[in-house]
Amino acid sequence: MNAAENHSEINAAHHRDRAAQHQWLVVLGLGILSLVLGAIGFLHGKGPDGLSMGIVDAFYNSMRLFHMHFDQAPYPLPWELQIARFLAPIVLWTTLFKGFIMVARSHGHGLKHLFQSRFVVICGLGQKGLQLALQCQKNHEWVIVIEKNPNNELLSICDDNGIYCLIGDATELTVLKQARVVHAKEIIIVTPEDETNLRIAIHVRNLELHDKSACLKCFVHLENIHLRERLQQVFKNENGTRGCCDLNFFDIYDGEARRVLLQLPLDGAGIAKDDPRSVHVVIFGFGRMGRSLALRAAKMGHFSNGKKLRISVIDRTADRQREHFLFHYPVLENDTICDLKFHQIDAQSFTARRLVEGWASEKNTLLHFFVCLDDNASAVEVGLRLQETLANRTDCNLWVRVKTSASLSKILETPPRIGPQIRAFGMLENNCCDQAFRHELNGPVAHALHIGYLNDMEKRRAVGETIPKRLAEVPWEDLGEEFKESNRQAADQIPIKVRALGYHIGDLKTESNPIRALTREQKRILAPMEHARWCAERWLAGWSHNEKRDDEHHLHPDLVPWQNLPDAERRIDHAQIEQFANALAANGQGIFK
Repeated sequence: MNAAENHSEINAAHHRDRAAQHQWLVVLGLGILSLVLGAIGFLHGKGPDGLSMGIVDAFYNSMRLFHMHFDQAPYPLPWELQIARFLAPIVLWTTLFKGFIMVARSHGHGLKHLFQSRFVVICGLGQKGLQLALQCQKNHEWVIVIEKNPNNELLSICDDNGIYCLIGDATELTVLKQARVVHAKEIIIVTPEDETNLRIAIHVRNLELHDKSACLKCFVHLENIHLRERLQQVFKNENGTRGCCDLNFFDIYDGEARRVLLQLPLDGAGIAKDDPRSVHVVIFGFGRMGRSLALRAAKMGHFSNGKKLRISVIDRTADRQREHFLFHYPVLENDTICDLKFHQIDAQSFTARRLVEGWASEKNTLLHFFVCLDDNASAVEVGLRLQETLANRTDCNLWVRVKTSASLSKILETPPRIGPQIRAFGMLENNCCDQAFRHELNGPVAHALHIGYLNDMEKRRAVGETIPKRLAEVPWEDLGEEFKESNRQAADQIPIKVRALGYHIGDLKTESNPIRALTREQKRILAPMEHARWCAERWLAGWSHNEKRDDEHHLHPDLVPWQNLPDAERRIDHAQIEQFANALAANGQGIFK
């Protein structure tokens, strides 16, 4: 469901709620009208004894009309009473019927839930939770949503789509048991707070599963990337064991940054070995999305000409953001990986405009602008101003993050009168899908690269090399998250390496004559790129250089410049490059001229 569809769904839900409220008001009004008319009728008429009723008796007998008691009716019947005696039971039966429909809709899905097994549980009904629930339903999966707030406006959308919602606090064990989590195949935890998500995950992890041979997959959304990395290391030895909960942590911001940089791409049509150009990424706003983009770009941005990636950050609190970022990634303080600069100015300032004009005038620079401000309107305004400022640089990329608003995204999609085309990204409705955690981008390629690594280690030992067994030498299913991520990053950079040779990646089904193997000279060009990428990945993950390798303490002797790397270790990078064709083929892709 895209942003416009989601926006219309919420509006439709509001309309339905208002319509239901109006219907109840009409029923209430008719009930009051029948009560008043009946009382007036009894007051105007006379009983068998020829006497008129008092006001209290008249209203009492009028109320009895709702269940069709009419034994003390005056004669002849006044017209008010004639209307009231038919209107009252109609109001009663209408109320009962509407109440029955409401109860059936509220509890019908709950009754079905009692007989389901191997379903999906989603904790938290924000925009992320709603999109995930709709995606699960689209995949023909039975889903139950646990939501704490009974007044959440998104509950009506779930109700209209047949998604059962359990109102309760998922941090309470009784609520999780009520949701029958022990019978589920997956639980996805996406409440707004990291601490809440972690508390729920710990409760789920301690549950005793109904099926002892099963393994409940638990996907936990954590925005704090540093907490996520630590927890992945803590739980990596327990994941995958029989009868347990397999904890997996994900972040839609990091996933979106990765998707955008793969789609961009950083190197344009490709940067060859003798290309004089460099790549410059400019980020306006260093919040959650801005940090994810900077970190992903630093991991991916290594090119065949050896020119380092430039990253410029414009933020009104840049000094504080810089301290926070470098606290977690101190290696970025120097230019070992990339050239990172912070500018403490407002994105909507003359100084920022002058900086952009200066960067745009630089020759031999591939420019990429990302506007990641928290306010949608401000982000769009800055994007439009940048479009005017970059009137003579239509070759640069201009991306603006818009979180949820469909109307603002339409403004960005308008073809520009001058300057580069603005592209919207980061919209929650488009990016919070099962691809964020179930189906990794480049997942088959990363898996194939790991298989190639295992095969290479086996070949090296077969010819007599003495190599101690390493932590990464296990099947993909048992591989620690840190090493899985290493393979994903290697897969993400393959397109940059392929374009450096003047080739492209295409579909094996639609293109013919794929390149099966690279020449020795081509490997010599790409091997230093792979080593630079690998070093950046390790440094950012907290590894450091040491003459003696120690995987447990993140020490490695190969964290040195390419020219200082022994020939025996250079062979590892060459072997990685030799796997490209097979790895891409695992995803139905190939290398083409």
